[in-house]
Amino acid sequence: MQTRKNVILWVLYDFANSIVDIVFFLYFAQWIVVDSNVPDFYFNLTFTVCAFLLLLTVPLSGAILDTRLRRITGLRYATASTVLFYGLCALQAVNGNKWSALLFFTVGLYSYLLSFTFYTPLINDISKPSQRGLVSGLGITANYLGQFVGLVIALPFANGSLHFFGANPRAETLLPSVIIFCLLALPMLFGFQEPMKKNTGLSLYREIKNVWTATRALIALPTLTLFFASYFLFNDAILTVSDNFPIFLERVWHIPDTIKTYLLLVILLTCAAGGTISGYIADRAGHKRTLFILLTGWIILLPILAFITSFPIFVIATTLMGFWFGASWTVSRSVMSYLAPHGKHNLAFAYFGLAERASSFVGPMVWGFVVTYYEPIGSDRYRWAILAVTVFIILGSLALIPVRSDRKPDKKPS
Repeated sequence: MQTRKNVILWVLYDFANSIVDIVFFLYFAQWIVVDSNVPDFYFNLTFTVCAFLLLLTVPLSGAILDTRLRRITGLRYATASTVLFYGLCALQAVNGNKWSALLFFTVGLYSYLLSFTFYTPLINDISKPSQRGLVSGLGITANYLGQFVGLVIALPFANGSLHFFGANPRAETLLPSVIIFCLLALPMLFGFQEPMKKNTGLSLYREIKNVWTATRALIALPTLTLFFASYFLFNDAILTVSDNFPIFLERVWHIPDTIKTYLLLVILLTCAAGGTISGYIADRAGHKRTLFILLTGWIILLPILAFITSFPIFVIATTLMGFWFGASWTVSRSVMSYLAPHGKHNLAFAYFGLAERASSFVGPMVWGFVVTYYEPIGSDRYRWAILAVTVFIILGSLALIPVRSDRKPDKKPS
């Protein structure tokens, strides 16, 4: 499996899925809430539902893969489901059917997030340990490049200069991104070479019991449990702000989609820089210490971002936020790397990957409640929503304090 062809296909898939991800992130959110007047609460409820479904299905999906199915088989099913339901969502959007579009979006988003359960572990099969950093870096680069390309492709549809259905411009952006994702994913789905797996039989009861036993063993480790709690809290807030950022730009700043696109392109660049630079700093200053400093920065940055009234200053703060996004994800993974117990490294990272994708649990509900309940105060309710979810980062910082440091304390002089 460790072939150049498999690596190229793996990287190409990362490029492909980032295109549909960024387009739905920017334009579906605005179409469903701003253009279709669906309450923010119901839009944010989709993230909570997806998180709940992932928590229920990801551990068992991993167990089934270990006993019966190849990873590429799981990826095929998840990708086909993503294309199907995102495609149905796009068709409902161009026809103005907001509630059915929201339903299909929820299932499509769940399928998209589930696909990483099968996709990410393939890196261990296609590369040697000494080359995994390089291959992972190629995947991350392809992901950012795909987001860049996705924004550029969607822009002429968003500004109305190009259309297929004569529908709402934001709705017009969705289907092209799904089609491009499908076409670019095909080489991976049908060209990737993975050895057949011997069918060892499957007992759902036994697998559920094994997953539960392994989970209890991880929970019994206090420092790891504290880190998971910390990560769930602060990542919940970060993802909630990220998922609602296009709506915030529209409701608070009333800027056109072209300006939003340019702003997101800048954020992507600073996000990539943050991921690279923070890893270098964490290796020297300490990973836990660096993460705590980053969380402190979020606690300061988000309220400033929320209540800034000058757009040029807001752009500067947003650029810094992009750096903080990339840095937070990079350093969180490095902390997980040294905390993962020997012999349970894969299982610990499986749950970390789940937390990374499924921690949008309480934050979206809080955001949706604030912007719905305080609708009489107008667009300022979105500013207060950012402040509300900042509380989760404060709680996450407190939970991080007792977590074991990667730096040994200096010995006391005798």
